[in-house]
Amino acid sequence: MPTIPIRKESRKLQPKDIIPLFLSFKAASGLSTRTLRDYKDILSLQFSRFPDALDHPRERTLDFLSSYQNPNSYNKTFAYLKVFWDWTMREGYFRGDRHPMDGLKKRKPRGRIVQLEEKEVARLLQQPNKGTYAGFRDYSLLCLQVDTGIRPGEALQLMPDDFHPEKMDMTVRADIAKTRTPRTLPLAAPTVDTIRKLLTIHPESWKDVPIFATETGTALQEASWSRRVKAYGKKCGLDITAYSLRHAAALLLLRKGADAFTVQALLGHSTMQMTRHYINITNEDARRGHGRAGVILSILGKEAPANQRIRKL
Repeated sequence: MPTIPIRKESRKLQPKDIIPLFLSFKAASGLSTRTLRDYKDILSLQFSRFPDALDHPRERTLDFLSSYQNPNSYNKTFAYLKVFWDWTMREGYFRGDRHPMDGLKKRKPRGRIVQLEEKEVARLLQQPNKGTYAGFRDYSLLCLQVDTGIRPGEALQLMPDDFHPEKMDMTVRADIAKTRTPRTLPLAAPTVDTIRKLLTIHPESWKDVPIFATETGTALQEASWSRRVKAYGKKCGLDITAYSLRHAAALLLLRKGADAFTVQALLGHSTMQMTRHYINITNEDARRGHGRAGVILSILGKEAPANQRIRKL
């Protein structure tokens, strides 16, 4: 790629000028709202700690990255900053003489993939108070995550129109999918029943409200949901977060006989590399057939708690 000279006017630009330009470019490229927010948070944090990072990009970026001890956090920040600095070079805003990431590599993650037994998932599903709206909503969302392995951030943006009870599936739209690729998730009967009932207790006044909304009809935030899952887990002796359920679902699917390609499609992995992490843990030959229903049905039985009385909002 030919070298692009530094724009004269860029010498006067400050982080508050360049960050919005970068975010506008990424928004035009089709990035999700959540990813844009992550970019903004990481860049804002770097420039708040090192206001002169534009003038000393390599030195300040090295200082910033050295503060990350967790490999997963480091790798995410590394990837986002590399994209940003690559963009400044292409656009002529870069003021350094060497790429800030030159010679650096991502760290080997020590990721903790949570493994849950069926009996542990069963205990977890018993924790929400299904007689309240919030409790039944949580129960329904737990069922969906265990059944499909959907990402928490994707699940919380699902709308009623994404749910197709007659076809027993859920659509993850491209605009909410992490990979920007839509996918369809088959649902087991108990999951269909709980989500259908959850929607019946949504007040009629709610318009354009997500399936798993708060009591006031606003979007439930991922951090709040993860705290709730963590609290439910603590009550039954499990150290988990909302994302842990994705790990657990993948392993349960494989152990119930789902083949690797089906699990890859359900989880929305862009490559088989991520799916292989789960395959290696099971240490079993993946057998053909999705095996989905076996996971949630073996935990809940063939009937969801359809007769459970829930307090109306």
